[in-house]
Amino acid sequence: MKNAPTRTETEAKPRLGRADWLRAALICLIDDGIEAVQITRLATSIGTSRGSFYWHFKSRQELLDGLLNEWFAVNSEPINRLLDSAPSLDRGVLSFFAIWADPEAFSPKLEQAVRDWARLDDTVLAIVRAEDTKRVAAIAGFFQRFDYQEEDATVRARVLYYAQVGYFAINVEEAMEERLSMLKPYYFAFTGRELDEQTALDFSANRSSFT
Repeated sequence: MKNAPTRTETEAKPRLGRADWLRAALICLIDDGIEAVQITRLATSIGTSRGSFYWHFKSRQELLDGLLNEWFAVNSEPINRLLDSAPSLDRGVLSFFAIWADPEAFSPKLEQAVRDWARLDDTVLAIVRAEDTKRVAAIAGFFQRFDYQEEDATVRARVLYYAQVGYFAINVEEAMEERLSMLKPYYFAFTGRELDEQTALDFSANRSSFT
């Protein structure tokens, strides 16, 4: 018999791994903040014991380091990849817009949770500030690739990046249709150049193709 459940003993659950603990910690961080990321709470949420945690992590700090690594992987690598591979100015800027609006490509909730964490931990604050500096430098390098002078590229990179971070930080409630209706003025404000009408229509119709 391929499927013969026991009647006198509880069926054994599949062994939990590091990914299960990390997933639970990410949910907890996003929903309730870093102070809620405690081993006992996580163990309860995934239905196991505290002892199980130490099969996978040496300490809570190792788990917290894992959360930051996840933040880098989810929210930094896609930005760098898109900017490095963008074949044109409009494609790069529109891809930057698209990735921040795509929960599959970028997690605004994780971004905000890590920034909230940084307000409570100077070490994390230093990491976040260093990452912000790297992101701005990457955007500035992208602008320079399309013939902006260094100072102009840096200023435009800061404006573009800080505007996007601030958009989520203040939790703007705006329908995507409303935001897309201002796509061309936004593009001009960030680049000083006009956005081709057909490119704007293509982006509005299929943002996912830009990520």
